[in-house]
Amino acid sequence: MTPENINNPFLHLKVRSLLLRLLLISFVLGLGLGLIQATRELNFNPQVLNLILYIFVFGLLCLWTLADFKRLGVHLNYIVGQLPNNHRWLPMVGLVILMILFSIGSYLVLFYILSLVAPSFVDAILNDVAKSPTPQRTAPLLFNLLGAIVLVVVAPITEEFLFRGIILQRWASKWGIRAGLLGSSLLFGIGHANIVGLSMVGVILGVLYIRTRSLIVPIACHAMNNSFVVVMMLLPSASKTTSAVHRLEQLRYSLWFGILFIVLSLPLLVSFLSQNWPRKDAVIPYFINSFQKES
Repeated sequence: MTPENINNPFLHLKVRSLLLRLLLISFVLGLGLGLIQATRELNFNPQVLNLILYIFVFGLLCLWTLADFKRLGVHLNYIVGQLPNNHRWLPMVGLVILMILFSIGSYLVLFYILSLVAPSFVDAILNDVAKSPTPQRTAPLLFNLLGAIVLVVVAPITEEFLFRGIILQRWASKWGIRAGLLGSSLLFGIGHANIVGLSMVGVILGVLYIRTRSLIVPIACHAMNNSFVVVMMLLPSASKTTSAVHRLEQLRYSLWFGILFIVLSLPLLVSFLSQNWPRKDAVIPYFINSFQKES
């Protein structure tokens, strides 16, 4: 039995529908909160509001997608899969550290180059990053707790379900496993400030999903990655400057650290990918899991 003679539900799960739903949910929630603030004369903390909006937007998007599963004949357990027996987690920790090093390194190098030709554009992005709702050493405890929950629990589950569980397999069914892997990873990177670094993270997580056929593995690695981010943000050295000049100067001084991080991490990441890169005719995890369930 092959996927060609099975009703492939991923041919009906459109990525553009996901994006439209994302925009619609964001618009409705944003409009509703705006009306509440205007009529009740309430002022919400912007960073707390962003965290709550993230939970509702991605939570509702996932629930909306799950509601389609019964109509399309999609089995959630085939998407999630089962954790492999005796899975080796220690190498996963090392892999996550390499992903973080490459992500930081590519961020520093890319934005340094951009700062030379478009400093105002880079400063606008750095300003958005500085104001992002992430845990901070000087922030209230409840805010840091909510930020940690979003980064370590909500984001890994919802993003892996959407990007690896749905988008990767949708595009793999349409264009082939490699195109699906690269396309979904690029979209994952575009959705974050660090396009190059997060696209590489998306590729690594996608390869892990294809290799293990379990969404639990990339979710766990995503959570570990974000846990390191939370810890770094809470360290004393992670304080955020507000001056545009200071931000750009700090970025330029960090160039050599970025190059060093890339040199240390990229060869090992490339080696991992070369050893685990999916074959051109590889079957998506959903169908392999369904075959094993039926056998």
